[in-house]
Amino acid sequence: MGKKILIATLLVVILGAAAMVWYYQFREPPVEPEDPDITLRPVEEPDEQLDVTGLDPLQEYLERDPEEPDDPDALPDDQVITSRFIQDLAELIFRHYHPAREPGEEGSFTLSFKELNMHYATELTGLMHQEQEVLQAREEILGHLLQPEVIDLVVRRYGPELFDRLIHLAETKPREISTSQGVRERLLENRETVEMLQILARRLEHLAHVFSRTAREEPVLERMRQYLDTVEELNSVYFEYWQLDDDDERRSELASKIKQLIMQRENIRGRIADRVSTPEITEAGYDVLYEVQWIFRRVEKGGFSRDSIRAMAQAGEDLARMARENADDLGEE
Repeated sequence: MGKKILIATLLVVILGAAAMVWYYQFREPPVEPEDPDITLRPVEEPDEQLDVTGLDPLQEYLERDPEEPDDPDALPDDQVITSRFIQDLAELIFRHYHPAREPGEEGSFTLSFKELNMHYATELTGLMHQEQEVLQAREEILGHLLQPEVIDLVVRRYGPELFDRLIHLAETKPREISTSQGVRERLLENRETVEMLQILARRLEHLAHVFSRTAREEPVLERMRQYLDTVEELNSVYFEYWQLDDDDERRSELASKIKQLIMQRENIRGRIADRVSTPEITEAGYDVLYEVQWIFRRVEKGGFSRDSIRAMAQAGEDLARMARENADDLGEE
């Protein structure tokens, strides 16, 4: 009987612990103090850093004559990226461009960096890898693609193909387009394709600015560390707050602590934005905090250098230039 009681007790303890873990991970924000942003948590990442040494730097490209002009068709294929990835990315960009409802207005582009990251973080569409588990496969892919030399090659090799496919979609694939007269299905007009490329170029330039400033400004990543620490502490205080029933004095203390931590969090958020943003980026409403957090994870958890981040910033500028050149060519037709 004593053994059965012991087993039952252990079972209750285990189930209780599991319930607490589940509650802590998937809880809803409290009714008071109200704070809808508290659900922000660091994105899932392995604790151990990725060893990015010894990966293939694509020597065929690196050993070429630096005076020889780039011919995308003559460049070596990347071992991770396939044509399916380029097609999928072009379709993703195409779907998120929305022409204006009325003549004279500007269309919009709704693909956020977070949505782009989440799309390829789970599906890995068109990306080759050896690992079977998704998270490890993602780290394998990033370990290869985030080498500065590879970033440069990928842009030169696949950038022109990406814009060719994007323009081909605009010319051949009808879209459901909202107008003041309702929804109608049609191809994009040439002026709308030009606008899509111009808006995309502007978005790429904004991303390049955030990546460049984050890599260059030393305090940015340290402030992101402080931000995440503050969010973690805030979550812990909230968790204790939710457990209290009758202790009004302690509840009041925790409510004050929560307000203090929220102010601290928002202060850090503002300092990060001030460092990496511009008035245009702020007006557009882009989530620069998420973008900086992504960079923080790559550097602090992934083991990548700031050179990789600078190379990504340069890639954004190069792709923006390609987008504008294609827009100019179409505008002359």
